[in-house]
Amino acid sequence: MTNLKWFLIFVFEMFLITDIHGSIGDKSQFYNLCLEICRDSNCVNDQKFKVLPSLSLRLLHWSCKEDCSYSCIWKTVDYFTFHGLKVPQFHGKWPFIRLFGCQEPASVIFSILNFYAHITMYWKFKRKCEYTYPMFYIWTYFSLVCMHCWFWSSIFHARDTAFTEVMDYSCAFIMVLTLLYCMLLLITYKSTKLFTVITCGYLSILYSHLSYLWSGYINYDYNMKFNVVIGFLTFVITMMWWHYNHKKLSYIYLIGWFNILIVFVTILEVADFAPIFWIFDAHSLWHASTVPLTILLYRFMMADCSYLNTCYSKLILDINHHVH
Repeated sequence: MTNLKWFLIFVFEMFLITDIHGSIGDKSQFYNLCLEICRDSNCVNDQKFKVLPSLSLRLLHWSCKEDCSYSCIWKTVDYFTFHGLKVPQFHGKWPFIRLFGCQEPASVIFSILNFYAHITMYWKFKRKCEYTYPMFYIWTYFSLVCMHCWFWSSIFHARDTAFTEVMDYSCAFIMVLTLLYCMLLLITYKSTKLFTVITCGYLSILYSHLSYLWSGYINYDYNMKFNVVIGFLTFVITMMWWHYNHKKLSYIYLIGWFNILIVFVTILEVADFAPIFWIFDAHSLWHASTVPLTILLYRFMMADCSYLNTCYSKLILDINHHVH
């Protein structure tokens, strides 16, 4: 009889909140009742554990309230699936198995792999291209931005807090915007005036958007849409440049394929499904797909720097020849 009562409550809730797509689980009475019981049994003032938790939870600063939320999430998932209901989301997120205290283990691993890919490819870039090459420092700046971004991505997916969330969103935005900035400087690298205009525009957008993010009004959808707009603009400008130069530059196909593939894999960000094995969701698979694309981008960077250096050296020789 008790099970039937809970089931009727769930069905009633499902009809009430059909327009809500991110928090059916945490709005359910079963979840909230479980949370209340867990806090009363295991917590002191909701934050401190009555019994010392595992080392991984302490290292990642899990509070008792957050740990109760995690355990109640899985009890609620079991209850939903037992009664034939769909797997619910909690606070706008799918449930994940926690490994070594990490909330989204697959995204953490793939973020670390992206970080490693940028480090290794940057060292190859440094070995092949000297600091005197055109665009060397610009691409170095881009590499540092990417490393910083993937570092905070791994931290955020390990522990989702207000601070790590802002850092992840901020760094992702900076990385997307910086790629556009670098491509614009590459296309117009001979023009000092355009360099000044583009740099001033880049800094203005960077400051205004980061001010918004750090103001406390974090909006994932807004930030995602802004990143998509910047990414689409980068794609259009780069592919136009590719169209006018693909017969002249033999290596330019690298950036062409990078753009096409990055658009293709970004479709994963639109997908929304319960995690496979409770570990691999669409977002983590998107992180995995960007690892090999990093290699493609750096190969383009190295080839283009070498080409620009050759052109610059010939220009200097021609000037010297005419002077003498």
